[in-house]
Amino acid sequence: MQDYDLDERDLRLLHALQIRPRAPWAALAPIVGADAGTLSRRWAALKDAGLAWVTSYPGLGTKYSGAIVEIDCAPASILRATEELAGDPEVLTIDQTAGGRDLVITLLCATEADLSHFLLERLCTVEGIRSTRTHRSIKLLTDAKQWRLRSLHGDEARLLERNLPEPASTGRGITADHEKHLAALLKADGRTSIAKISGVLDISPAKARNAVATVIADDRLALRLEVARSYTPWPVCVWYFMRVPATKVEVVARRLSGLEEVRIVTTTGGIYSIIMSVWLRRVEDMTVLERQLGERLPFAEIMDRSIVLRTPKHMGHRLDPSGKRMR
Repeated sequence: MQDYDLDERDLRLLHALQIRPRAPWAALAPIVGADAGTLSRRWAALKDAGLAWVTSYPGLGTKYSGAIVEIDCAPASILRATEELAGDPEVLTIDQTAGGRDLVITLLCATEADLSHFLLERLCTVEGIRSTRTHRSIKLLTDAKQWRLRSLHGDEARLLERNLPEPASTGRGITADHEKHLAALLKADGRTSIAKISGVLDISPAKARNAVATVIADDRLALRLEVARSYTPWPVCVWYFMRVPATKVEVVARRLSGLEEVRIVTTTGGIYSIIMSVWLRRVEDMTVLERQLGERLPFAEIMDRSIVLRTPKHMGHRLDPSGKRMR
């Protein structure tokens, strides 16, 4: 299934888009080291191949209720349960794992009532599920928006951030209906053009541009570049389930957030106080990471871990067995 290798220029382009997902190609050209036309064509090829895409999801400026759920299935039912759950909009991500659970799913619901309904009334209807363990997210300290491919040098990344400041809120809002449609457009393609947004929402290009800037600046929508993990230098994904003394949770979580391998760190209500997801170069690097954690954070106990085998759904998008986004 590994029929393509991302070359160094691809990785530099993708790192740049991690920093500024909607940046004009002309602005990225001097940093990445290719002209705007080449970058545009290369991005189109990567996106069409399902190797990379820009998507959006609710930001911290919106109210939502989230949870991470461990699921055990009858062996013959794992694929069937995965397919059924993948059709639910509340299910943001599904990881099929090796370890103490068959599936790890990430839920994102609009309200506590919606989350309770899904957990208490929806999950029990999925054929093949034998048991579940729910960990209500309390505080998300790190999400993968901060994770980087590390293909640009530090000074190049800082130059890009300086030359292209984050969008600023204009204070000019749009209707709730318009914002809902905008969110759908940016979820499907985070680089949707202002002209298309203007046409679909039936508003002026200036108003469309202000709307995009405002929802991002106010953190009502977060934009994120995604990349097919198995095609990157970090093909191994691992979930860690940790227990930390109550007085140390915030300190430990923030230190974990500073690790380059970390994609997600969230404090939870449940038998684990912290759940963390990391990307590694090799399975053997788990030993190195765990030794470092033991030396630096001796009071943080790793209760369990699971290696991700496949990710059939990621941030609302269906992926094929190799991790590429499906059309």
